[in-house]
Amino acid sequence: MKIYALTFLLYFIFTPPSPGQSTSNEMSNPISNDFGFTIEVGGIIPNTDYKTAELDISGRLLLEYFFSLSKVSSLGIRFSGSVGKLSGSDFSNDFVYPPVPENYITGFFSAGGGLVFAHSIGSSVPYFSFLVSGIFFNPLDENGYKLPNNQYSVYDKAALLYTFETGLRFPFSENWSFNLSLNYNISVTDYLDDIKANSNNDAFFGIYTGISFYFDFENDSDNDGVEDENDLCPETPENVVVDEFGCTIMDSNTYLAEYDSSKDQFISNGIFTDNNLFCFQVEILENLDKAESLKERINAKGNQAYILTVDIGNKLWYSVRIGNFNSFDAAVKYRNDYYKNLIND
Repeated sequence: MKIYALTFLLYFIFTPPSPGQSTSNEMSNPISNDFGFTIEVGGIIPNTDYKTAELDISGRLLLEYFFSLSKVSSLGIRFSGSVGKLSGSDFSNDFVYPPVPENYITGFFSAGGGLVFAHSIGSSVPYFSFLVSGIFFNPLDENGYKLPNNQYSVYDKAALLYTFETGLRFPFSENWSFNLSLNYNISVTDYLDDIKANSNNDAFFGIYTGISFYFDFENDSDNDGVEDENDLCPETPENVVVDEFGCTIMDSNTYLAEYDSSKDQFISNGIFTDNNLFCFQVEILENLDKAESLKERINAKGNQAYILTVDIGNKLWYSVRIGNFNSFDAAVKYRNDYYKNLIND
């Protein structure tokens, strides 16, 4: 049964789920400025004085908060609680006196905290963490009786535990991620197996998989009502009216900022610029009345469309555009949202 459990975990590690969307090799860290609640299960393999290590099941809960360091990096505070058991057999082939039990089963609980560094790469978020915890353990035999040194209280059944971990998170929605991790836990005691046989303290490996739920805390540095994550104008002055991108009306209003049609040039994906402002083309038509009708329908839905007359092959065409925007990114984002709304309508 334990072999099947390990196979199951390794399957998920080497075949992680594909995210729904991926737009670039590097994107904003999706867990920055978020509070996360995580539940995971996994397998643990002890490294003690016994020769044979058994695979056992462990579970843990994590509470985390991630501070934004940059667009793609974040530093988090983590609190962790874990439960599980360690077991092993075959202490030695040599005769030992007093006799050492053939196997041990140590139940444990650990709780502590530390730091996590996460960096977004494409659609995944690799991370590294270091935790300091207290581990509380109770070595028993296969019948549930205390092992000899445990029975006579030779050692303290509480010790410090240092955990080094690396892992991957795969966000599959705005609030959820699928997780994979591998950690190594070093204790400051040699009695996790009830025996002190050498100078090395006992340790164990952990392999975990699970899910996280994130509570998004809005961060609006310039108090314009637009969250920093979506704010394309992050230093807007106070008491000014802004659009959905956090930019002032002057930044995006075609009537207040005039587009120089004589310098009109195409960039990509329907985006045009006059080397100062940006706009995107919805459609280009031969008939002016049809262009006017389309412009009115677009503006009726709260957009700012206008018609730009262009000469193509000694023939006038009427380009229906939306804008203007003070940056290429703002034009692209508005264009994507515009067509997304059309699909939803």
